[in-house]
Amino acid sequence: MRQLLRYELLKIVWRKSVFVVGLLIAAIYTVVIAFHAEYYQDGSKEYRSYAREITAEDIQRVDERYKRSNWHQLPIQEKSIMEDISGIPNMLHKYEQKLIDIDMRLMLSKPDSYEYKQNKLQEKLLSEQGPPTAQLYYNMPWGELIYMVDQFGVAFMGAMLLIGLSPIYSEEYTRRMDSLLLSSRHGRSKLIHAKCLAAILYTLLCVLVFQLINMGVTALLFGNLDGATTPLDSMRRYGDTRPFAEYPYSFTVLEYYFIQLGVQTIGCAAFAIAVTFISSLSRSSLVTMLLAGGVLGIPYLLLDVRNIRYPIIEWMVTFGYSQFIRVTHLFNSFRTVNLFGEPILYPIAALAALLAVTAVFVWGTTLLFRRRQAW
Repeated sequence: MRQLLRYELLKIVWRKSVFVVGLLIAAIYTVVIAFHAEYYQDGSKEYRSYAREITAEDIQRVDERYKRSNWHQLPIQEKSIMEDISGIPNMLHKYEQKLIDIDMRLMLSKPDSYEYKQNKLQEKLLSEQGPPTAQLYYNMPWGELIYMVDQFGVAFMGAMLLIGLSPIYSEEYTRRMDSLLLSSRHGRSKLIHAKCLAAILYTLLCVLVFQLINMGVTALLFGNLDGATTPLDSMRRYGDTRPFAEYPYSFTVLEYYFIQLGVQTIGCAAFAIAVTFISSLSRSSLVTMLLAGGVLGIPYLLLDVRNIRYPIIEWMVTFGYSQFIRVTHLFNSFRTVNLFGEPILYPIAALAALLAVTAVFVWGTTLLFRRRQAW
């Protein structure tokens, strides 16, 4: 089994198309980094003097500074500090307003109803999170790092998995090697398990390479990775809003990074299994690539790029593979799924659904290949 697994893994990794696409994506990544070069600036020294509770005098001073300065000529670090200080009163107000709204909904809901339980769960999470602190945190390197995972990670992982795994079964059919393989002593389940494990190991390799490159480039350009222990809701990029301003959890930036890494790995592995399942149905690698690429990309393009909003499209995006590779939208707001009247947090429900579908794909691939053996 070990030799068969090694053979299947090397067959994936050493494809010329994998190297060509990998180099092409590396070139695109370099262009993207160059395009965003202005955001890769160290601001730790500027933020250090504001690592304290921000007072009303600080807010007033920032307002006066904004009125008498030319905003577009200010350094990006100073603009970011002014934006953070100006936004503190609004953050505190939003938190208090959320609790008031929850209290109102609890009063209008019937005890033991789904709505009541849902609101109580949100109230509990917000109470555990606590109000936003009136303090500035420097975590721009992590904001940029996580942004690249969210935005570029789908393209990188999608392309590498599609190009590497689409031929995993289709190639055997094209070369008419399936009958020979299935009649050998490694036929049946051993071959299928070896291919599935090889696909997962290849996926882990791609995730590791992308994460190491992304973290290395970010640390090199910023000169540091400061802010790992800061609250996640304070994290943002220069000139951007806080992507987790509305999230209901209590993670630090580093805790979320590892959660994101884990969920992305699971999502990529699940997509890899989906690609192998589609490949087991098709004799054409191109057809496999187009179908699997459509499953990954079409819902994302329709909703996020074209902003076409229909219930079916929103449902496809909610439980689509791209969400598990990006991860951000799983955690950036409070959402639950109604399971027999009990509110289940959306990330937990979505991951459970993903694992169930993946198990069905593994079973389906095994069944299809065994039936093909019988034919």
